[in-house]
Amino acid sequence: MAMEELSTMRMMTRVLARVLMLLPLLAIMTPATSQSAHAERIKLALPSRSMGYLPLFVAIHRGFMKDEGIDVELTALLPNIAHNALLSGEVDYHGVADSALRIAAKGAPLKTIFFSARLPNYFLMAKPQFKSVAELRGKLIAVSRFGGTTDLAARVALSTNGLEPGRDVVLIMIGLGHTRNAALMAGSVDATIANPPDNTMLKQKGFRELLFLGDAIEFPSNGFTTTDRRLAENRDQVKRLVRALYRGLMFARDRAEETIQIVEREWKLEAAVARDSYTSIMKAASKDGASSAAGLKVHVQLFQAADKSIGDIPLNKMVDFSVLEEVRREVNR
Repeated sequence: MAMEELSTMRMMTRVLARVLMLLPLLAIMTPATSQSAHAERIKLALPSRSMGYLPLFVAIHRGFMKDEGIDVELTALLPNIAHNALLSGEVDYHGVADSALRIAAKGAPLKTIFFSARLPNYFLMAKPQFKSVAELRGKLIAVSRFGGTTDLAARVALSTNGLEPGRDVVLIMIGLGHTRNAALMAGSVDATIANPPDNTMLKQKGFRELLFLGDAIEFPSNGFTTTDRRLAENRDQVKRLVRALYRGLMFARDRAEETIQIVEREWKLEAAVARDSYTSIMKAASKDGASSAAGLKVHVQLFQAADKSIGDIPLNKMVDFSVLEEVRREVNR
C-alpha cells in the first residue's frame, strides 16, 4: 500500500473515529470490566458484540484481564474506521483481523496476533421450504457487505457446494446480522449468513440451517490486531493481553458449563439458546489462538481474487504469533 493511500485512509475518518471513541460499547461492557484503578487501560475496538469473540468476554468475566493488570475499554467501530483508528493511535488493538490481513498484505504496518476462531463461524440459514444448498439456485442470499467476511466465506462455501455466486445465486448486501435476519423473516431474501446466537434463534422460528460454512472452508476469523510499533515498543502489554485472551480461550474449551453461563449473562440469552450457541461457537473455535498456514493462504487467495495488485505475500507480513508462542510455552509448562 502506497504511503499516500495510508495517509488518505488515516485522514478520511480520523474525526469520526475520535467522536466514536467517546462512545463505549455499553452493551458489551460488563461488571467484570470495572477493574482496579491501578490497571493499565487499553482501548480495543470491535465491529460488533459477536459471540465469535468469546475468549475476550470470558477473559473479562473471569478476571483474566484484571490478573494481567489490564482495564479494557471496548469501543464499537466499523472496520474501515477501526483500521484508521488503530493506525493513528486512537485505539491500541482491534478485532477486525479479517480485513486487517488484507491491508497488511498491501503494506499497512499491522500484525494480527491472536485468532479466536480457526473456521468461519457462519451458518447458511434459509426459508423452511429449502432442504439443501442446491435448492437455492436462482435465489437471493443476504450478506453483510461485499468483500466482508460473510461475503467471502459465502462465495467459497457456495462454490464448494456447486453454486457459483453471480451466476447460480444472487448475493445481496444488506448489512449487520439483525438486518439480514429481518430480511429473511420478511421474505425479502431466501437465505442469509448468520452467526451465533442468530442461527439458533432462526431455527427456533422454523428456518432451516443448510450449511455450516466451516465445513467448506478453513478461514480463521475473529482475530485481534495491533501495530508493528506497539509490538516493538510495548511488547509487555501485548503479551499480557494475549495471555488473558489465551486463558479465556482455554477456559471456554475446557469448562463448558461455566462458559455457557457466561454466554447466557453476556448476551442475555435463555439457557437453551446459550447452550446451543456455545456448541456452535466451539465448532469454529481456535485450538490455541494461532492459525494454520493453509487457513491464512485462503485469505490471501481471496484478496488476490478481489484485488489483482496483490501478489505473493509472506505470511509473516500479516501475522505475528511470536508473543502467543511465548505465552503458550509459559502457561503450559
